[in-house]
Amino acid sequence: MDTDRLLAGVIALIAIIFGLIAIAVPFLLFELLILIIGIVLLIIGILTAGVALSQESGLNKTLLLCSGLLSIIIGLLALISPYVATIAIAYLIAIWLVINGIIAIAYAVSISYAKHRILTGIWGVVSLLIGLFLFVSPMVGIELLVLIVGIFFIIYGLVSLVMVALYWKQ
Repeated sequence: MDTDRLLAGVIALIAIIFGLIAIAVPFLLFELLILIIGIVLLIIGILTAGVALSQESGLNKTLLLCSGLLSIIIGLLALISPYVATIAIAYLIAIWLVINGIIAIAYAVSISYAKHRILTGIWGVVSLLIGLFLFVSPMVGIELLVLIVGIFFIIYGLVSLVMVALYWKQ
């Protein structure tokens, strides 16, 4: 078995394992991702603030320092309270879905000539409803999102394994 085929099989198995973990414990997986994001934001914030402090006075220094401090604050929030960070992310996604839903509905109503008008309107309604659902129940929405991602990775891994087994160059 050649190295490419072996690596493709390993990647497929990792995807399946990740998908199964996401389905088995979606909230724990999301909390882990929040912690990783918190660490990354903390590092980025410290480095950005360091760059800002090395700049000469002016707008660039102020903007960089504000960006660095904001990243540090959000990173610390994610590390200290992943639950609060998770809720905040759920609400940001909900706001995005509601705004996009309203815009899609308004666009669908405003155009009379496009063939995709009905599909755009349906997308807008679905987006709006999912956004409202996230506002009402952010944790259930986050778990559902992680479950969908888990299912995707399982399907991706299975399809990849089939491709490795059947279609890879011999």
